[in-house]
Amino acid sequence: MAKKLESDMMPLTKLFSQDFFFRIPDYQRPFLWDDEDFTNLIDDLGSAQRDEPYFLGTLVLHKIKQGEYDVVDGQQRLTALCILMACMRDSLDTTDDKTLTTEIHEKIFQAAKKLDSIPARNRLQVKDQAVFNSMIGTQGGAAQPLPSSDLKSAINRRYEAARKIFWNKLRLMREHDRESLAIFVTQNCTFIYVATDTFEDAFRLFTVVNDRGKQLRRIDVLKAYNLDPAYVTTADSRTKYARQWEEMEGRLGEAEFENIFSLLRLLYIKEKTQFDLHKEFERKILGQPNMPKPGPEFMDQLEKYVDLYDALFVDRDILDPAGDQPHVAYRTLIDAMVTYFSASEWKACLLAFAAKFDKERLYDFLLTIEKVYLDHWITGTRKDERYGVYTTILKEIDRATSADQVIFTVAVSTENIEAGCRAKNFYGASHAKYLLVRAEIVADELDHVRHFQVRSIEHVLPQNPKEGGNWDMTFSDSEHQELIDSAGNLVLLSKSKNSRAGNREFEEKKSTYLKDRVTSFPRSVQVLGYSDWTPDVIRARTEDFAKTVLKDPQTRP
Repeated sequence: MAKKLESDMMPLTKLFSQDFFFRIPDYQRPFLWDDEDFTNLIDDLGSAQRDEPYFLGTLVLHKIKQGEYDVVDGQQRLTALCILMACMRDSLDTTDDKTLTTEIHEKIFQAAKKLDSIPARNRLQVKDQAVFNSMIGTQGGAAQPLPSSDLKSAINRRYEAARKIFWNKLRLMREHDRESLAIFVTQNCTFIYVATDTFEDAFRLFTVVNDRGKQLRRIDVLKAYNLDPAYVTTADSRTKYARQWEEMEGRLGEAEFENIFSLLRLLYIKEKTQFDLHKEFERKILGQPNMPKPGPEFMDQLEKYVDLYDALFVDRDILDPAGDQPHVAYRTLIDAMVTYFSASEWKACLLAFAAKFDKERLYDFLLTIEKVYLDHWITGTRKDERYGVYTTILKEIDRATSADQVIFTVAVSTENIEAGCRAKNFYGASHAKYLLVRAEIVADELDHVRHFQVRSIEHVLPQNPKEGGNWDMTFSDSEHQELIDSAGNLVLLSKSKNSRAGNREFEEKKSTYLKDRVTSFPRSVQVLGYSDWTPDVIRARTEDFAKTVLKDPQTRP
Protein backbone atom coordinates (compact mmCIF):
# COMPACT_ATOMS: atom_id res chain seq x y z
CA MET A 1 0.00 0.00 0.00
CA ALA A 2 2.54 2.57 1.16
CA LYS A 3 6.07 3.26 -0.01
CA LYS A 4 7.21 3.31 3.61
CA LEU A 5 5.06 2.44 6.59
CA GLU A 6 5.74 3.09 10.27
CA SER A 7 3.52 1.42 12.82
CA ASP A 8 3.80 0.80 16.53
CA MET A 9 1.87 0.80 19.78
CA MET A 10 3.23 3.51 22.04
CA PRO A 11 2.43 5.03 25.42
CA LEU A 12 1.90 8.75 25.52
CA THR A 13 5.27 9.24 27.21
CA LYS A 14 7.04 8.13 24.00
CA LEU A 15 4.70 9.93 21.61
CA PHE A 16 5.15 13.14 23.58
CA SER A 17 8.92 13.08 23.37
CA GLN A 18 11.45 14.89 21.19
CA ASP A 19 11.09 12.09 18.59
CA PHE A 20 7.59 13.29 17.66
CA PHE A 21 6.23 16.69 16.74
CA PHE A 22 2.69 16.92 15.41
CA ARG A 23 1.08 19.52 13.18
CA ILE A 24 -2.61 20.00 12.36
CA PRO A 25 -2.56 20.71 8.59
CA ASP A 26 -4.67 23.38 6.93
CA TYR A 27 -7.09 20.90 5.38
CA GLN A 28 -8.25 19.62 8.78
CA ARG A 29 -11.46 20.79 10.34
CA PRO A 30 -11.31 23.01 13.44
CA PHE A 31 -11.24 21.55 16.94
CA LEU A 32 -14.80 20.28 17.40
CA TRP A 33 -14.99 18.35 20.64
CA ASP A 34 -17.71 19.56 23.01
CA ASP A 35 -18.36 19.49 26.76
CA GLU A 36 -19.58 15.90 26.69
CA ASP A 37 -16.41 14.73 24.93
CA PHE A 38 -14.18 16.52 27.46
CA THR A 39 -16.16 15.18 30.42
CA ASN A 40 -16.13 11.64 29.07
CA LEU A 41 -12.37 11.74 28.52
CA ILE A 42 -11.38 12.83 32.02
CA ASP A 43 -14.05 10.69 33.71
CA ASP A 44 -12.95 7.59 31.78
CA LEU A 45 -9.30 8.24 32.59
CA GLY A 46 -10.10 8.95 36.22
CA SER A 47 -11.97 5.66 36.68
CA ALA A 48 -9.60 3.45 34.67
CA GLN A 49 -7.58 0.67 36.34
CA ARG A 50 -4.17 2.14 37.16
CA ASP A 51 -2.26 -1.09 36.45
CA GLU A 52 -3.81 -1.68 33.01
CA PRO A 53 -3.04 -0.07 29.61
CA TYR A 54 -5.69 2.38 28.42
CA PHE A 55 -6.15 2.40 24.63
CA LEU A 56 -6.86 5.82 23.15
CA GLY A 57 -7.28 4.68 19.56
CA THR A 58 -5.27 5.00 16.38
CA LEU A 59 -3.33 7.96 15.04
CA VAL A 60 -2.97 8.14 11.27
CA LEU A 61 -0.03 10.36 10.39
CA HIS A 62 1.61 11.76 7.28
CA LYS A 63 5.35 11.83 7.87
CA ILE A 64 6.80 15.10 6.58
CA LYS A 65 10.37 14.45 7.70
CA GLN A 66 12.13 12.65 10.51
CA GLY A 67 10.26 13.35 13.75
CA GLU A 68 7.64 15.63 12.16
CA TYR A 69 4.13 14.47 11.29
CA ASP A 70 0.90 15.92 9.93
CA VAL A 71 -2.13 14.52 11.74
CA VAL A 72 -4.54 12.91 9.26
CA ASP A 73 -6.69 11.27 11.93
CA GLY A 74 -6.55 11.97 15.67
CA GLN A 75 -6.38 15.74 16.01
CA GLN A 76 -9.34 15.95 18.40
CA ARG A 77 -7.80 13.49 20.87
CA LEU A 78 -4.29 14.96 20.67
CA THR A 79 -5.58 18.50 21.17
CA ALA A 80 -7.73 17.53 24.14
CA LEU A 81 -4.86 15.54 25.72
CA CYS A 82 -2.50 18.51 25.43
CA ILE A 83 -5.01 20.72 27.24
CA LEU A 84 -5.58 18.03 29.89
CA MET A 85 -1.84 17.66 30.49
CA ALA A 86 -1.46 21.44 30.79
CA CYS A 87 -4.21 21.40 33.42
CA MET A 88 -2.50 18.53 35.27
CA ARG A 89 0.79 20.41 35.11
CA ASP A 90 -0.67 23.58 36.59
CA SER A 91 -2.83 21.80 39.18
CA LEU A 92 0.35 20.26 40.63
CA ASP A 93 2.28 23.52 40.64
CA THR A 94 1.26 24.25 44.24
CA THR A 95 3.24 21.30 45.61
CA ASP A 96 6.73 21.66 47.04
CA ASP A 97 8.12 19.05 44.64
CA LYS A 98 7.99 20.54 41.13
CA THR A 99 9.35 17.42 39.44
CA LEU A 100 6.05 16.24 37.95
CA THR A 101 5.09 19.76 36.92
CA THR A 102 8.36 20.16 35.04
CA GLU A 103 8.19 16.71 33.43
CA ILE A 104 4.61 17.22 32.23
CA HIS A 105 5.55 20.59 30.76
CA GLU A 106 8.43 18.96 28.87
CA LYS A 107 5.98 16.48 27.36
CA ILE A 108 3.74 19.12 25.79
CA PHE A 109 6.30 21.86 25.22
CA GLN A 110 9.75 21.34 23.78
CA ALA A 111 12.25 23.81 25.25
CA ALA A 112 14.97 25.07 22.93
CA LYS A 113 18.15 22.98 22.85
CA LYS A 114 20.92 24.83 21.10
CA LEU A 115 23.35 21.90 21.09
CA ASP A 116 20.79 19.70 19.32
CA SER A 117 19.47 22.54 17.09
CA ILE A 118 15.97 22.04 18.50
CA PRO A 119 13.83 25.20 18.61
CA ALA A 120 11.29 25.91 21.34
CA ARG A 121 7.80 24.83 20.27
CA ASN A 122 4.68 23.01 21.33
CA ARG A 123 4.51 19.25 20.85
CA LEU A 124 1.32 19.86 18.87
CA GLN A 125 1.11 22.74 16.42
CA VAL A 126 -2.52 23.72 15.87
CA LYS A 127 -3.93 26.11 13.28
CA ASP A 128 -5.05 28.73 15.82
CA GLN A 129 -1.73 28.84 17.59
CA ALA A 130 -1.67 32.03 19.69
CA VAL A 131 -4.25 31.17 22.35
CA PHE A 132 -3.26 27.51 22.39
CA ASN A 133 0.35 28.60 22.99
CA SER A 134 -0.60 30.74 25.95
CA MET A 135 -2.43 27.80 27.55
CA ILE A 136 0.00 24.99 26.67
CA GLY A 137 3.40 26.58 26.19
CA THR A 138 3.45 28.66 29.36
CA GLN A 139 3.56 27.12 32.82
CA GLY A 140 0.50 28.38 34.68
CA GLY A 141 -1.30 29.07 31.37
CA ALA A 142 -4.08 26.57 32.12
CA ALA A 143 -4.67 27.73 35.69
CA GLN A 144 -6.65 30.81 34.72
CA PRO A 145 -9.61 31.36 32.35
CA LEU A 146 -8.89 32.84 28.98
CA PRO A 147 -9.55 36.59 28.86
CA SER A 148 -12.87 37.58 27.32
CA SER A 149 -11.05 39.19 24.39
CA ASP A 150 -9.86 35.72 23.36
CA LEU A 151 -13.31 34.14 23.49
CA LYS A 152 -14.68 35.70 20.30
CA SER A 153 -13.44 32.71 18.30
CA ALA A 154 -15.49 29.50 18.46
CA ILE A 155 -12.30 27.42 18.60
CA ASN A 156 -10.92 29.44 21.50
CA ARG A 157 -14.20 28.94 23.32
CA ARG A 158 -13.75 25.17 22.88
CA TYR A 159 -10.21 25.42 24.25
CA GLU A 160 -11.58 27.28 27.25
CA ALA A 161 -14.45 24.79 27.70
CA ALA A 162 -11.93 21.93 27.78
CA ARG A 163 -9.65 23.78 30.20
CA LYS A 164 -12.53 24.64 32.55
CA ILE A 165 -13.92 21.07 32.66
CA PHE A 166 -10.51 19.47 33.14
CA TRP A 167 -9.42 22.06 35.72
CA ASN A 168 -12.58 21.78 37.82
CA LYS A 169 -12.43 17.97 37.81
CA LEU A 170 -8.76 17.99 38.82
CA ARG A 171 -9.28 20.51 41.63
CA LEU A 172 -11.80 18.13 43.20
CA MET A 173 -9.11 15.43 43.43
CA ARG A 174 -6.64 15.03 46.22
CA GLU A 175 -3.03 15.88 45.37
CA HIS A 176 -2.03 12.21 45.47
CA ASP A 177 -4.83 11.32 43.00
CA ARG A 178 -3.77 14.09 40.62
CA GLU A 179 -0.20 12.78 40.67
CA SER A 180 -1.46 9.24 40.12
CA LEU A 181 -3.58 10.37 37.16
CA ALA A 182 -0.66 12.24 35.59
CA ILE A 183 1.59 9.17 35.82
CA PHE A 184 -1.18 6.92 34.50
CA VAL A 185 -1.92 9.16 31.50
CA THR A 186 1.72 9.40 30.42
CA GLN A 187 2.72 5.78 31.08
CA ASN A 188 -0.44 3.73 30.51
CA CYS A 189 -2.43 5.66 27.91
CA THR A 190 -1.52 4.08 24.61
CA PHE A 191 -2.00 4.83 20.93
CA ILE A 192 -1.41 2.77 17.86
CA TYR A 193 0.28 5.13 15.46
CA VAL A 194 0.50 4.48 11.73
CA ALA A 195 2.53 6.81 9.54
CA THR A 196 3.27 6.89 5.82
CA ASP A 197 5.40 9.23 3.77
CA THR A 198 2.59 10.25 1.39
CA PHE A 199 -0.75 11.85 2.15
CA GLU A 200 -2.54 9.54 -0.28
CA ASP A 201 -1.41 6.44 1.59
CA ALA A 202 -2.19 8.05 4.93
CA PHE A 203 -5.71 8.78 3.80
CA ARG A 204 -6.18 5.22 2.52
CA LEU A 205 -5.18 4.01 5.96
CA PHE A 206 -7.57 6.46 7.55
CA THR A 207 -10.51 5.08 5.58
CA VAL A 208 -10.09 1.63 7.18
CA VAL A 209 -9.30 2.80 10.72
CA ASN A 210 -12.07 3.23 13.27
CA ASP A 211 -11.59 6.73 14.63
CA ARG A 212 -12.90 7.67 18.07
CA GLY A 213 -12.88 11.36 17.22
CA LYS A 214 -14.35 13.60 14.53
CA GLN A 215 -13.71 11.86 11.23
CA LEU A 216 -11.93 13.45 8.33
CA ARG A 217 -14.51 13.87 5.59
CA ARG A 218 -14.18 13.51 1.84
CA ILE A 219 -14.44 17.27 1.51
CA ASP A 220 -11.47 17.64 3.89
CA VAL A 221 -9.47 15.55 1.42
CA LEU A 222 -10.64 17.84 -1.38
CA LYS A 223 -9.51 20.78 0.70
CA ALA A 224 -6.07 19.21 1.09
CA TYR A 225 -5.91 18.46 -2.64
CA ASN A 226 -6.71 22.06 -3.55
CA LEU A 227 -4.24 23.47 -1.02
CA ASP A 228 -1.39 21.33 -2.36
CA PRO A 229 1.75 23.46 -2.90
CA ALA A 230 1.69 22.34 -6.54
CA TYR A 231 -1.48 24.45 -6.98
CA VAL A 232 -1.21 27.08 -4.22
CA THR A 233 2.45 27.92 -4.30
CA THR A 234 2.95 30.27 -1.34
CA ALA A 235 2.35 29.70 2.36
CA ASP A 236 0.40 32.97 2.63
CA SER A 237 -1.92 31.93 -0.18
CA ARG A 238 -2.48 28.51 1.39
CA THR A 239 -3.38 30.17 4.68
CA LYS A 240 -5.71 32.57 2.87
CA TYR A 241 -7.56 29.81 1.02
CA ALA A 242 -7.69 27.55 4.07
CA ARG A 243 -9.37 30.35 6.01
CA GLN A 244 -11.66 31.10 3.08
CA TRP A 245 -12.76 27.45 3.12
CA GLU A 246 -13.40 27.48 6.86
CA GLU A 247 -15.33 30.74 6.64
CA MET A 248 -17.58 29.27 3.93
CA GLU A 249 -18.29 26.22 6.07
CA GLY A 250 -18.88 28.43 9.08
CA ARG A 251 -21.45 30.48 7.18
CA LEU A 252 -23.49 27.53 5.98
CA GLY A 253 -22.89 24.97 8.70
CA GLU A 254 -21.33 21.55 8.27
CA ALA A 255 -24.28 19.72 6.69
CA GLU A 256 -25.17 22.42 4.16
CA PHE A 257 -21.53 22.89 3.17
CA GLU A 258 -21.02 19.16 2.54
CA ASN A 259 -24.22 19.08 0.49
CA ILE A 260 -22.86 21.71 -1.89
CA PHE A 261 -20.14 19.35 -3.11
CA SER A 262 -22.66 16.67 -4.08
CA LEU A 263 -24.65 19.30 -5.95
CA LEU A 264 -21.55 20.65 -7.68
CA ARG A 265 -20.52 17.14 -8.69
CA LEU A 266 -23.88 16.72 -10.42
CA LEU A 267 -23.77 20.23 -11.86
CA TYR A 268 -20.27 19.79 -13.30
CA ILE A 269 -20.31 16.27 -14.78
CA LYS A 270 -24.06 15.75 -15.29
CA GLU A 271 -24.06 11.99 -14.90
CA LYS A 272 -24.60 9.29 -12.28
CA THR A 273 -22.05 8.88 -9.51
CA GLN A 274 -19.33 6.36 -10.37
CA PHE A 275 -16.70 6.92 -7.70
CA ASP A 276 -16.19 8.28 -4.21
CA LEU A 277 -16.87 12.05 -4.07
CA HIS A 278 -13.24 13.15 -3.77
CA LYS A 279 -12.20 10.76 -6.57
CA GLU A 280 -14.89 12.16 -8.84
CA PHE A 281 -13.60 15.67 -8.29
CA GLU A 282 -9.98 14.66 -8.81
CA ARG A 283 -10.55 12.42 -11.83
CA LYS A 284 -13.50 13.97 -13.63
CA ILE A 285 -13.75 17.63 -12.61
CA LEU A 286 -10.65 19.44 -11.40
CA GLY A 287 -8.38 20.34 -14.29
CA GLN A 288 -10.58 18.70 -16.95
CA PRO A 289 -11.62 20.59 -20.11
CA ASN A 290 -14.12 23.37 -19.37
CA MET A 291 -13.79 22.64 -15.65
CA PRO A 292 -12.06 24.64 -12.91
CA LYS A 293 -8.40 23.97 -12.27
CA PRO A 294 -7.47 22.74 -8.78
CA GLY A 295 -6.28 25.38 -6.35
CA PRO A 296 -7.26 29.06 -6.53
CA GLU A 297 -9.58 28.72 -9.55
CA PHE A 298 -11.71 26.03 -7.90
CA MET A 299 -11.59 27.76 -4.49
CA ASP A 300 -12.82 31.04 -5.98
CA GLN A 301 -15.52 29.29 -7.98
CA LEU A 302 -16.60 27.39 -4.88
CA GLU A 303 -16.98 30.67 -3.02
CA LYS A 304 -19.29 31.99 -5.75
CA TYR A 305 -21.46 28.87 -5.53
CA VAL A 306 -21.52 29.08 -1.73
CA ASP A 307 -22.73 32.68 -1.98
CA LEU A 308 -25.40 31.61 -4.46
CA TYR A 309 -26.45 28.58 -2.42
CA ASP A 310 -26.77 30.80 0.64
CA ALA A 311 -28.96 33.30 -1.23
CA LEU A 312 -31.15 30.55 -2.72
CA PHE A 313 -31.61 28.04 0.09
CA VAL A 314 -30.39 29.46 3.41
CA ASP A 315 -30.98 33.22 3.59
CA ARG A 316 -33.43 32.88 0.67
CA ASP A 317 -33.10 36.56 -0.15
CA ILE A 318 -32.00 36.26 -3.78
CA LEU A 319 -35.25 37.69 -5.17
CA ASP A 320 -35.86 40.27 -2.48
CA PRO A 321 -36.46 43.66 -4.07
CA ALA A 322 -34.53 46.71 -2.96
CA GLY A 323 -35.48 47.83 0.52
CA ASP A 324 -36.77 45.78 3.42
CA GLN A 325 -39.65 44.02 1.67
CA PRO A 326 -38.93 40.31 1.01
CA HIS A 327 -40.13 38.28 -1.98
CA VAL A 328 -42.80 36.57 0.10
CA ALA A 329 -43.90 33.91 -2.39
CA TYR A 330 -40.35 32.73 -3.14
CA ARG A 331 -39.31 32.64 0.50
CA THR A 332 -42.46 30.80 1.60
CA LEU A 333 -42.34 28.23 -1.19
CA ILE A 334 -38.61 27.53 -0.95
CA ASP A 335 -39.01 27.09 2.80
CA ALA A 336 -41.58 24.34 2.24
CA MET A 337 -39.50 22.66 -0.49
CA VAL A 338 -36.32 22.64 1.59
CA THR A 339 -38.26 21.34 4.59
CA TYR A 340 -40.15 18.50 2.88
CA PHE A 341 -38.13 17.51 -0.21
CA SER A 342 -35.74 14.83 1.02
CA ALA A 343 -33.77 14.39 -2.22
CA SER A 344 -31.59 17.30 -3.31
CA GLU A 345 -30.90 16.96 -7.06
CA TRP A 346 -33.43 19.69 -7.77
CA LYS A 347 -31.17 22.12 -5.90
CA ALA A 348 -28.38 21.52 -8.42
CA CYS A 349 -30.74 22.59 -11.21
CA LEU A 350 -31.82 25.75 -9.38
CA LEU A 351 -28.18 26.52 -8.60
CA ALA A 352 -27.15 26.09 -12.24
CA PHE A 353 -30.07 28.16 -13.50
CA ALA A 354 -29.32 31.05 -11.12
CA ALA A 355 -25.59 30.86 -11.91
CA LYS A 356 -26.32 31.31 -15.63
CA PHE A 357 -29.37 33.57 -15.72
CA ASP A 358 -29.16 35.29 -12.33
CA LYS A 359 -32.68 36.39 -11.24
CA GLU A 360 -34.25 36.28 -14.69
CA ARG A 361 -37.38 34.09 -14.42
CA LEU A 362 -35.85 32.34 -11.41
CA TYR A 363 -39.18 32.20 -9.59
CA ASP A 364 -40.86 30.66 -12.65
CA PHE A 365 -38.12 28.06 -12.87
CA LEU A 366 -38.65 27.24 -9.20
CA LEU A 367 -42.31 26.49 -9.95
CA THR A 368 -41.22 24.31 -12.85
CA ILE A 369 -38.63 22.31 -10.92
CA GLU A 370 -41.16 21.84 -8.11
CA LYS A 371 -43.47 20.07 -10.57
CA VAL A 372 -40.59 17.89 -11.80
CA TYR A 373 -39.84 16.80 -8.25
CA LEU A 374 -43.49 16.16 -7.39
CA ASP A 375 -44.05 14.14 -10.55
CA HIS A 376 -41.14 11.86 -9.55
CA TRP A 377 -42.31 11.69 -5.93
CA ILE A 378 -45.90 10.78 -6.72
CA THR A 379 -45.05 8.24 -9.43
CA GLY A 380 -42.27 6.62 -7.38
CA THR A 381 -39.57 7.25 -9.99
CA ARG A 382 -36.36 5.32 -9.28
CA LYS A 383 -33.24 7.23 -8.34
CA ASP A 384 -31.34 6.41 -11.52
CA GLU A 385 -34.27 7.57 -13.68
CA ARG A 386 -34.58 10.68 -11.57
CA TYR A 387 -30.90 11.40 -12.08
CA GLY A 388 -31.38 11.05 -15.80
CA VAL A 389 -34.08 13.72 -15.79
CA TYR A 390 -32.04 16.16 -13.73
CA THR A 391 -28.89 15.68 -15.81
CA THR A 392 -30.96 16.38 -18.93
CA ILE A 393 -32.22 19.60 -17.34
CA LEU A 394 -28.67 20.61 -16.42
CA LYS A 395 -27.49 20.00 -19.98
CA GLU A 396 -30.40 22.07 -21.28
CA ILE A 397 -29.41 24.93 -18.97
CA ASP A 398 -25.88 24.73 -20.41
CA ARG A 399 -27.15 24.80 -24.00
CA ALA A 400 -29.91 27.36 -23.62
CA THR A 401 -29.41 30.95 -24.67
CA SER A 402 -32.28 32.25 -22.55
CA ALA A 403 -34.17 31.47 -19.35
CA ASP A 404 -37.41 31.23 -21.37
CA GLN A 405 -35.93 28.44 -23.47
CA VAL A 406 -35.12 26.36 -20.37
CA ILE A 407 -38.55 26.78 -18.83
CA PHE A 408 -40.28 25.92 -22.10
CA THR A 409 -38.15 22.79 -22.60
CA VAL A 410 -38.43 21.53 -19.01
CA ALA A 411 -42.20 22.06 -18.69
CA VAL A 412 -43.82 18.98 -17.16
CA SER A 413 -47.42 17.78 -17.26
CA THR A 414 -49.30 18.00 -13.96
CA GLU A 415 -51.51 15.04 -14.82
CA ASN A 416 -49.75 12.60 -12.49
CA ILE A 417 -49.68 15.14 -9.66
CA GLU A 418 -53.40 15.83 -9.96
CA ALA A 419 -54.11 12.09 -10.04
CA GLY A 420 -52.08 11.71 -6.86
CA CYS A 421 -54.13 14.46 -5.23
CA ARG A 422 -57.36 12.61 -6.09
CA ALA A 423 -56.12 9.25 -4.77
CA LYS A 424 -58.32 7.52 -2.19
CA ASN A 425 -55.27 6.64 -0.10
CA PHE A 426 -53.78 10.15 -0.19
CA TYR A 427 -53.33 10.25 3.60
CA GLY A 428 -50.84 7.38 3.54
CA ALA A 429 -48.66 8.83 0.78
CA SER A 430 -45.23 10.25 1.67
CA HIS A 431 -45.99 13.40 -0.34
CA ALA A 432 -49.27 14.14 1.48
CA LYS A 433 -47.90 16.58 4.05
CA TYR A 434 -46.01 18.65 1.48
CA LEU A 435 -49.04 18.97 -0.81
CA LEU A 436 -51.30 19.88 2.10
CA VAL A 437 -48.81 22.59 3.09
CA ARG A 438 -48.68 23.69 -0.56
CA ALA A 439 -52.48 24.09 -0.52
CA GLU A 440 -52.17 26.24 2.61
CA ILE A 441 -49.66 28.46 0.80
CA VAL A 442 -52.09 28.88 -2.11
CA ALA A 443 -54.93 29.75 0.29
CA ASP A 444 -52.85 32.22 2.30
CA GLU A 445 -52.89 35.95 1.60
CA LEU A 446 -49.10 35.90 1.84
CA ASP A 447 -48.83 39.39 3.23
CA HIS A 448 -45.71 38.12 5.01
CA VAL A 449 -43.33 35.17 4.77
CA ARG A 450 -44.91 32.00 6.15
CA HIS A 451 -43.37 28.91 7.72
CA PHE A 452 -46.12 26.40 8.44
CA GLN A 453 -45.34 24.45 11.61
CA VAL A 454 -47.25 21.22 11.14
CA ARG A 455 -47.65 18.86 14.09
CA SER A 456 -49.99 16.36 12.48
CA ILE A 457 -52.66 15.63 9.86
CA GLU A 458 -56.22 15.17 11.09
CA HIS A 459 -59.21 13.44 9.51
CA VAL A 460 -62.38 15.53 9.72
CA LEU A 461 -64.56 12.47 9.13
CA PRO A 462 -63.12 10.21 11.85
CA GLN A 463 -61.36 6.98 11.00
CA ASN A 464 -63.43 5.18 13.65
CA PRO A 465 -66.77 7.01 14.02
CA LYS A 466 -69.11 6.01 16.84
CA GLU A 467 -71.58 3.37 15.72
CA GLY A 468 -75.12 4.78 15.42
CA GLY A 469 -73.98 8.43 15.58
CA ASN A 470 -74.42 11.22 13.00
CA TRP A 471 -71.21 10.25 11.20
CA ASP A 472 -72.45 6.71 10.88
CA MET A 473 -75.78 7.86 9.48
CA THR A 474 -74.29 10.42 7.06
CA PHE A 475 -71.68 8.10 5.51
CA SER A 476 -72.35 4.57 4.28
CA ASP A 477 -69.61 1.99 4.78
CA SER A 478 -68.57 2.27 1.14
CA GLU A 479 -68.46 6.09 1.30
CA HIS A 480 -66.42 6.00 4.48
CA GLN A 481 -63.95 3.63 2.85
CA GLU A 482 -63.83 5.77 -0.31
CA LEU A 483 -63.42 9.17 1.35
CA ILE A 484 -61.76 8.74 4.73
CA ASP A 485 -58.15 9.16 3.50
CA SER A 486 -58.83 11.53 0.60
CA ALA A 487 -57.29 14.99 0.56
CA GLY A 488 -60.68 16.71 0.94
CA ASN A 489 -61.15 15.10 4.37
CA LEU A 490 -57.78 16.17 5.78
CA VAL A 491 -56.65 19.25 7.69
CA LEU A 492 -53.36 20.27 9.23
CA LEU A 493 -52.99 20.76 12.98
CA SER A 494 -50.58 22.99 14.83
CA LYS A 495 -50.99 20.95 18.02
CA SER A 496 -50.87 17.25 18.83
CA LYS A 497 -53.71 14.94 17.87
CA ASN A 498 -56.24 13.70 20.40
CA SER A 499 -57.78 10.41 19.28
CA ARG A 500 -60.81 10.61 21.56
CA ALA A 501 -61.63 14.21 20.62
CA GLY A 502 -61.08 13.39 16.96
CA ASN A 503 -64.03 10.98 17.04
CA ARG A 504 -66.56 13.56 18.19
CA GLU A 505 -69.54 14.60 16.09
CA PHE A 506 -68.86 17.38 13.59
CA GLU A 507 -70.21 20.42 15.45
CA GLU A 508 -68.62 19.42 18.74
CA LYS A 509 -65.39 18.48 17.03
CA LYS A 510 -65.17 21.90 15.37
CA SER A 511 -65.77 23.92 18.51
CA THR A 512 -63.89 21.87 21.10
CA TYR A 513 -61.06 20.30 19.11
CA LEU A 514 -60.36 21.75 15.66
CA LYS A 515 -60.92 25.43 16.36
CA ASP A 516 -57.70 26.09 18.28
CA ARG A 517 -55.63 23.68 16.20
CA VAL A 518 -56.29 24.83 12.61
CA THR A 519 -56.27 28.62 12.91
CA SER A 520 -52.67 28.83 11.65
CA PHE A 521 -53.68 27.19 8.37
CA PRO A 522 -55.91 29.19 5.98
CA ARG A 523 -57.18 26.20 4.01
CA SER A 524 -57.75 23.99 7.05
CA VAL A 525 -59.59 26.72 8.91
CA GLN A 526 -62.22 26.76 6.16
CA VAL A 527 -63.61 23.57 7.71
CA LEU A 528 -64.95 25.63 10.59
CA GLY A 529 -67.27 27.44 8.16
CA TYR A 530 -69.14 24.29 7.10
CA SER A 531 -72.45 23.50 8.80
CA ASP A 532 -72.40 19.89 7.58
CA TRP A 533 -69.64 17.49 6.55
CA THR A 534 -70.98 15.21 3.84
CA PRO A 535 -69.64 12.94 1.09
CA ASP A 536 -70.31 15.66 -1.50
CA VAL A 537 -68.35 18.22 0.55
CA ILE A 538 -65.32 15.91 0.75
CA ARG A 539 -65.47 15.09 -2.97
CA ALA A 540 -65.73 18.78 -3.89
CA ARG A 541 -62.82 19.70 -1.61
CA THR A 542 -60.70 16.91 -3.03
CA GLU A 543 -61.36 18.06 -6.59
CA ASP A 544 -60.63 21.68 -5.72
CA PHE A 545 -57.43 20.58 -4.00
CA ALA A 546 -56.26 18.68 -7.09
CA LYS A 547 -56.96 21.62 -9.41
CA THR A 548 -55.50 24.42 -7.27
CA VAL A 549 -52.70 22.97 -5.17
CA LEU A 550 -50.01 23.89 -7.72
CA LYS A 551 -51.23 27.41 -8.42
CA ASP A 552 -48.65 30.15 -8.35
CA PRO A 553 -48.96 31.56 -4.81
CA GLN A 554 -48.48 35.04 -6.24
CA THR A 555 -51.71 34.70 -8.25
CA ARG A 556 -54.57 35.82 -6.05
CA PRO A 557 -58.20 34.82 -6.80
